[in-house]
Order: sequence, then C-alpha cells, then structure tokens
Amino acid sequence: MKYGKLLFVTGIFLLSLVFMTGCSDYVGKEKTHPLFVKAGASRSAGNYKEAAQFYEDFLYVCPKSSLAHLELAKVYGDNLDDPFRAMYHYEKYLELAPTSPDAGDVKKFSDACRKRVFEKLSKDYTSLDASKAQMDAARYKKRMEEYVEYSRKLREQNERMKQMIRSGNVTREVSVRPLRTNEKTVSENQNTEQQATVTEQTAPAEKPKKTVKKPVPQGNREYVVVSGDTLSKISKKMYGTTRHWRRIKEANPGKVNANNGIRIGATLTIPAIGGAR
Repeated sequence: MKYGKLLFVTGIFLLSLVFMTGCSDYVGKEKTHPLFVKAGASRSAGNYKEAAQFYEDFLYVCPKSSLAHLELAKVYGDNLDDPFRAMYHYEKYLELAPTSPDAGDVKKFSDACRKRVFEKLSKDYTSLDASKAQMDAARYKKRMEEYVEYSRKLREQNERMKQMIRSGNVTREVSVRPLRTNEKTVSENQNTEQQATVTEQTAPAEKPKKTVKKPVPQGNREYVVVSGDTLSKISKKMYGTTRHWRRIKEANPGKVNANNGIRIGATLTIPAIGGAR
C-alpha cells in the first residue's frame, strides 16, 4: 500500500516538473527537452514513426513551439509520405513564426504538400463513382472531427492538471482515453447489415414445444393441493367421507411423505372408488 502511494506521489511530482516549467520556458530551447532529444535520435536512426510520436508528445507539452511544428512537418513530408499532416504543421509554423527568415521557404514547402495532397486524391478517386467518393468523404470527415475532439479533451485535461498543481490540491483524475476510430467503410457496414437480414429471413422458425399431459386413468380425477389440506380433508371433499385417505395416498406414490404430508400445489390423482366420482 505504501509502495503504491509512493509511486503515485512520484508520478505527480514528475508531472509537476513538466507542467511548472511551462511551454514558454522551452520556446527557443526545444533541443534541451528530453522528448525533443529522443525525437532527433529516433529520426537519425531511421525510426521515423517513433520520431513523429516524440515530436507530437512534445507539442502536447509545448504547443506554441514553431520549431517542433517545423521538424514534425519535415518528418511527415520527407520520411513518412504524409503530405496532409506535413502541410498542417508547415502552416502552424507560419502561424507561430510569420516573420521568420525561413518563412518564404516554408511557404513553398506547404504549397508543394498541398499539390501532393491534390494529386493523391485525384489518383485515388479517378476510377471511383461519385456516390462512393461522397461516402468516403463523409467517413474521413467524421474521423477528422474525432481527432479534433480528442485534441480538445487533451488540452482541457492539460489545463486542469496545471490548475491542480498550482493550487496544491492534487487528486486522482481519469486520463483521456486513447482515440479509437472505426475503420469500417460505409459499404462494409451495409454488407454486414444485409447479411444479418438474410440470416434472419432464412433461419427456420423455432417450433413451440408442446406440453404432453399424461392421461388420467378412466374414472380417476385430479385434485390440486391448497393450503390447509390433509389427506383426510381431501377425502372428505372428494368422497364425502374421511375414511378413503389411505386410497389417495396409495394412488400417489412419491407425492405423500412418510408423515402423510403433501406439498401445496401438487396435483394428486383421486382414484374412483365404487360409485364415487
């Protein structure tokens, strides 16, 4: 218990170090941050996806770093063949550093990425019909909205944790869960629905089970035991006399216990005795 508490306090302390330094402390000094260093090392080693992730993590801590946006744009554009993300980060660089000496070149890079995006889209949709293109466009739009909402939640969580650290009132908080998107296309969903419909139509209907009632021997009757019944009382009800209780017991083996007790709700066979019915 003490060990777990120590880990929790240590984690809060490390988070405090990250948040209390603030984004502004690293603008212009990005290369001293551990995440930025790891990103550069991964890129040099050819691990471009890992490098992009480290740069993205750094931007969560310091979203106003124009240098981080520039380096991330280069990874996406030059190494991962993702002109859409590259264009986005080039534009963020220009937004944060509009008077930079490199602004003119970065603008050209952004325009080149925009052209590549257009060429890729044109190639992808050359052989597709209009309805298919519209469905895919709607799907991509939905995914983009999910990414935007996910980013907003991360920013809100970041601000809440900063406020807790400043106030000294640190509590456990549920983190934003990793984003999970549904990769199924509209056509795949339609095929699944159609298959389910066909299965439902072709499945044989289950026949209701018939309850077979055992025939009562000719002349016998049935009686359902109610509260307060005894064998003598039942004999009185069915025959007008209590003296036939033993015949009722003999006609119902297993339903009368050793003490002549009977269960409420049990169905007893009332045998015919002479003219009694």
